[in-house]
Amino acid sequence: MNRLIGVLMVSVLLSGCASLVSNSAWPVFIDNSSGPEFVVKNNHDVEMARGKTPQIVILPSGAGYFTRANYVVHFSKAGFQAQGYPLTSFLNGWYFGNFSNLLGFLIDPATGAMWRLNNELIVTLPQIPKPALTTRPVLTSPSISVPLYKPGL
Repeated sequence: MNRLIGVLMVSVLLSGCASLVSNSAWPVFIDNSSGPEFVVKNNHDVEMARGKTPQIVILPSGAGYFTRANYVVHFSKAGFQAQGYPLTSFLNGWYFGNFSNLLGFLIDPATGAMWRLNNELIVTLPQIPKPALTTRPVLTSPSISVPLYKPGL
């Protein structure tokens, strides 16, 4: 009987903890139809991932105790404008399961499971406008008839 009560107490204490039922690092599908290269940097300008679209990268959702991770994904390709797009973590719904487990309110921020990342970032890079071709006037020389010099005439 004591064993059953112990198991029930442990299950109640651990229920709802986002660290147990969720993740602290998330797969993010990065895509762009033009296939550019990309670099993912965190808010400290540290490179976290690099590749060419389409690709899946795994990124941590937390950046410290009670601190969510923020990233900027920089895209570049010849003929397109280089762009940076934000990728920001948000509060994980499983964190609210901790109302049945007050200890989880302290554990989840430490593991990063308190936060979640979107599972995809799909962007369109603007093309660099090509310079307009200007038409220049064509210079033509006037037609002048000059008689040829013929000796002896």
